[in-house]
Amino acid sequence: MHNLTIGLLQYELYFTGVFVMLKLRNILLLSSFFIIAYYLPLTAELKITPVANISLLGGQYFLEGETDSFTGNANIFFSPVINFSEKTALLPIYQGIYSGTKDVKELVGGGTLTRKVLDNSLTLKATHKISDDLKAKVKVGYKMEYLQETEDEDKFGDGLFDYNRIIAGMEGEKALNENWNLRAGYDFYIMSYPNYSSLITTYQTSIDTATYTEISKNAGEDVLDYSTHELFFETIRSFSEKLSGKIIYDIAYKSFNDQTIVKSDGSFSSSKRSDLVHLLSFGISNKLEKVTLNIVNSVQYYDSNQNSFDANRTQYNANYYDFFQNNIMPSLAFSISKNVRLSLWWDVAYRMYLKRPAQNESGEYQDSKISQITNTTGTNLVIPVYKSLSLNIAGSYRDSSSNNKYEANYRYNYNTSNYFAGINWEY
Repeated sequence: MHNLTIGLLQYELYFTGVFVMLKLRNILLLSSFFIIAYYLPLTAELKITPVANISLLGGQYFLEGETDSFTGNANIFFSPVINFSEKTALLPIYQGIYSGTKDVKELVGGGTLTRKVLDNSLTLKATHKISDDLKAKVKVGYKMEYLQETEDEDKFGDGLFDYNRIIAGMEGEKALNENWNLRAGYDFYIMSYPNYSSLITTYQTSIDTATYTEISKNAGEDVLDYSTHELFFETIRSFSEKLSGKIIYDIAYKSFNDQTIVKSDGSFSSSKRSDLVHLLSFGISNKLEKVTLNIVNSVQYYDSNQNSFDANRTQYNANYYDFFQNNIMPSLAFSISKNVRLSLWWDVAYRMYLKRPAQNESGEYQDSKISQITNTTGTNLVIPVYKSLSLNIAGSYRDSSSNNKYEANYRYNYNTSNYFAGINWEY
């Protein structure tokens, strides 16, 4: 049955654009039907366990001290877990996210202010226990994300950076002993930005010269679309009942089939852009009587062969997207009383662009390369109200500072904060 699912997915990948995205949703539904139909007559152990989580929050967002209007966020997760036997299960998963608050997101090469975000994703996962210490998993999925950047965008679906993603992957999990687990997997996904090429002539006056040159007609049309091959390896070690550690290495190769390389004179070569991303994470967790301490440190190296040419200042910038980043995130989770939980976390990230030069307020290039440090702190309080219903109160503060003072293209220096309160329901 897995071969049938993979075969259907490969067939659909020949199509492009919106047609591909719509067809994939049908594949997920048909795959669920065929898998259930295949197993149903073979087992009397079929059991369906629905799992759901719904969070509705309202609050305010502050950017550089300016107060935004009161708005809301919502998060919906639903999965009817289908157990065919003790060894085999199918998980259709739907997740919907709505954020009505402003935020600074990493989109295409730098921080971009967004006003509203709407995500919808559907994933189909199948798991099979091969033996007592070995599990195999496969998945296919589809995601749509809509982003509103400006006030004149009155509806979702017209955003410049809206994207669709289809994904297929597999992984294996091996228990070496009762204290040591290994996981490894492979994912392939395709990112498509359906509005980017059609809206570029409209937005050319609001983006930087370098970016407009890169995405101009001579450089291709679907210049942001790319496909990715990604491998990951994870090891988890339990040192005791309370103390455990984790190491994850992730490597991803991104291929931009319609974005050509910018040359030193501002023209385009016949070569295509490709990026290689390395991510290495170390984590440790210590569970005490009333508090759990977690510390995660992640090191990322982003390597791209794409350059940039600023025609306005006749400046060529090689390897424009290359950077090194280190994140360290300690967090504390307190168990105050029965089912009352308080979480505190702090994330500090340091990014250093290897070749991108810093600019002053007027845009003149400096000798130093861009560096940026971002501090984010947050808290979350969960208080049970009735059965599976709980009160959720959350807030966060982020501060970003950089030696780059020119922000016509991306945000490097800013501070944001928010607070939210609402209800959470679990089933």
